[in-house]
Amino acid sequence: MTEGNSRTDPTTYVAVDPEALRHNVQQVLSVLKPGTRLMAVVKSNAYGHGLLGAACVLLEAGARWLGVSSIPEGVKLREAGIEAPILIFMPALREECEDLVAADLTATVSGVEHITWLHEAAQVTGRRARAHIYIDTGLGRMPSDDSAPDMLDMAEGFGNVDITGVYTHFGPPGSGMMADPLEVLKPGMSLRMFVEMARDLAQREGRRDLLIHAAASALTLENPDSHLDLVRVGTLLYGQYPAQVKTHKLDLRCTFELRSRVVHLGEVGVGGRIGYGGEFHCRRETRIATVPLGYAHGLGLLPLSLAGRRNTFGKAMLRRLGGGMGRSYHALTVTVRGQEAPIVGRIAMDHCMVDVTDLPEVRVGDRVIVPVRRATVNPDLPRVYQPFEEE
Repeated sequence: MTEGNSRTDPTTYVAVDPEALRHNVQQVLSVLKPGTRLMAVVKSNAYGHGLLGAACVLLEAGARWLGVSSIPEGVKLREAGIEAPILIFMPALREECEDLVAADLTATVSGVEHITWLHEAAQVTGRRARAHIYIDTGLGRMPSDDSAPDMLDMAEGFGNVDITGVYTHFGPPGSGMMADPLEVLKPGMSLRMFVEMARDLAQREGRRDLLIHAAASALTLENPDSHLDLVRVGTLLYGQYPAQVKTHKLDLRCTFELRSRVVHLGEVGVGGRIGYGGEFHCRRETRIATVPLGYAHGLGLLPLSLAGRRNTFGKAMLRRLGGGMGRSYHALTVTVRGQEAPIVGRIAMDHCMVDVTDLPEVRVGDRVIVPVRRATVNPDLPRVYQPFEEE
């Protein structure tokens, strides 16, 4: 299966292993408490894996919900025939609510005005609107002056807006928490306070059907008490642990490779320079492999907003000095023929140069695997779904 560009043999593409995705879902399900359902987070093009392809595989493997950031993501899933419940994490603007309700998506609401907009959209579309209430518990991401009971009461009064869940999100260590002073002495206190508050709300309003959820990948792995009605898991499904997680107890498999090929090989003599600005100087006879993959594809590029900062200028000078001494100043290395080789010179829009002097067996056409931040990879690149071991 190929998602995106329809070329059957692209030079540069994202390889996705569906068997690894299925395996990782089973790994996560194996640690959940009985009755806790898995929401697979497929925002940002499924962390670069391809929205539709990943969503289908994850649902087939046992996920019950999908989570996305935006309404267009949710609509795209619906248009592809996906019927599973889909939560939109970002609150909708007033003008977006009709599309949200028409596509039977579940909104996130954090204020009474959101309830009003959903009511208006439900009237126009002739459909009921559904929403989960987001409660800020110290992260400061979406603080609200309106209480959850007020939002529930308003929805009940309208009669065409169903509040079906209540949730929160806890950030990594150092993020604000509702019980910050107590967390050092009693870790998990903020979670317990949220759960008590949410359950009390459900009981007081006679809404035992309200779904309560708080855990993303890290909390799901580290605190079984966070396994409420749902857990919202993204990173783990894609074979990676959150940076702050200390315990790696799941057998996660790699799901993603950004691949390209060597399209040219050539020699640069001693003293020759590589790339724009000539920042890399060859201190030996250097064999350069050109790879058609650059910053337009998601390979590292310094944002313009950082270019004028003092520390950035200092780092640039160090990189230039390192390049002048014939050392790669990029942290990036690629893998070719199973071995690592450094990227040298500046990364261009659509290509980069790799020093393969120490890999004399490299030939034009060889596959190159490039490490990259997955969600930043150009979404127009083909996503090719095929088990890695079958290649």
